[in-house]
Amino acid sequence: MLASLLFTLSQLEALCQQIIWHKLYPLAKADAILCMVKDDNTGIMYAGGQSDRNPIIGPFNERYYRATLMKLFTDGDTLGIQYFNIPGKVMCMSIDPYGNIRANIKQEGWSSNYVQSLSITPEGLIYKYDTLRGIPLACMIGKDSSFVTVGSRGRTGYPGETSYYFQRITKEGVLEPWVEMNPGHPDCRANRIEQLPNGNYLISGYVGSRVASYEVRPNGTNPVFKQWYQTPDLSNLNAGHVGRLGQKNWMVGGEGGPNFVSTYDSLLNKRWLHKKIGVLYPPQGMKDGGVVYGFNPNSAPYNVFYKRAPDSTTTWYLNVDDSLQARGVIGSIIVNSYTYFEDQSAIFAGTINLGSAINDRDPFFMKVANVGIPITSLSKPKKGPLANETLAPWPNPTGGNLYLKQHFDKAEIHFYGINGKEMGSYKINFAQAIDISAYPTGIYLYRAVIDGKGYSGKVVRN
Repeated sequence: MLASLLFTLSQLEALCQQIIWHKLYPLAKADAILCMVKDDNTGIMYAGGQSDRNPIIGPFNERYYRATLMKLFTDGDTLGIQYFNIPGKVMCMSIDPYGNIRANIKQEGWSSNYVQSLSITPEGLIYKYDTLRGIPLACMIGKDSSFVTVGSRGRTGYPGETSYYFQRITKEGVLEPWVEMNPGHPDCRANRIEQLPNGNYLISGYVGSRVASYEVRPNGTNPVFKQWYQTPDLSNLNAGHVGRLGQKNWMVGGEGGPNFVSTYDSLLNKRWLHKKIGVLYPPQGMKDGGVVYGFNPNSAPYNVFYKRAPDSTTTWYLNVDDSLQARGVIGSIIVNSYTYFEDQSAIFAGTINLGSAINDRDPFFMKVANVGIPITSLSKPKKGPLANETLAPWPNPTGGNLYLKQHFDKAEIHFYGINGKEMGSYKINFAQAIDISAYPTGIYLYRAVIDGKGYSGKVVRN
């Protein structure tokens, strides 16, 4: 009996994840964290949301939350907080290949029809504003370094109805026209975007009572619609999520009554991982075919996170509330975002309410061990040993500006014509542009010296 009990306890311990650390920022007014991203080159994290500590006063003396951005170390300590002069909240963010933050802010109040898409340096300098419309619910940097946003927007010609929307800002900074996707339904909303191996984007969300997706070309054209699930009672969903699980399998999740997470094989045979009443935290597909998701049944145990294997067995689980109470943290938690690390850990970010007042909310972060490796289509280069194939200047061919892809502190690069004549030399820092727009069109050789080592190749000026 004792041996059996010890075995059972060891099995439970293996299934439980451990919180490495947690950070709470108790502030004087209500702050909420809604999204989070990590710069893979520096390890610096950015958390976006809204704050009531320094509200914006509207034209009729009404108070609005101020869009807010926090900058943090990987141990959760804050480097600073920036309050934008925009009423609203940061809904989603990405990091571009140059280390800049691309943040979409949904404005509130008298300016609620507009979205400010900001380009921000790591030092917090806003160097570009773009105006979108609708509700920006997800965004990413594409493999071509463009910045794409999806969400919900008013349907053309049908007041009160909504469509999926896709909008791209090219790597040159050109804001392209929005692309509307609607299969003839009054209630459509995109919650998620993922780039597929073929370069197309998979945009998923809900169409009334259905979880559905569109696959579009990199510029948002040629949309292909697919329905994945429909609620049995035809009740409308609140969110829909579709993502890859390896080469042929898929993850599907939805928020409704009940919430659900399931997997589909290549023949679209479905296996339930979860189907319960409560609040579903968006699922994330993992490289081993598993799915990580969170669930709050609105009763004990609150805020439970799972990793389910493709056969629906539990790989691990984490009871967040119990783990935090053991650390002396008592409060109501809402987890809104995850960011993953190369050691298979992850940070869960969100908001905690430590008191009874509805507006007594504070930013909250916790790092969890052994979460797994997510399926991702991020193209941002990471630090590592330099080689010619990772140093390669891009875009190549180019009409003017070049960037060196891999991470470094300082570099010296020389360009030569095919006759051997040196065309120019440059001393640059990482993410600094090399302008060869003055060169005639043609092929040029380069030699770069970084940390005393030489690298060479060719570029095409078109």
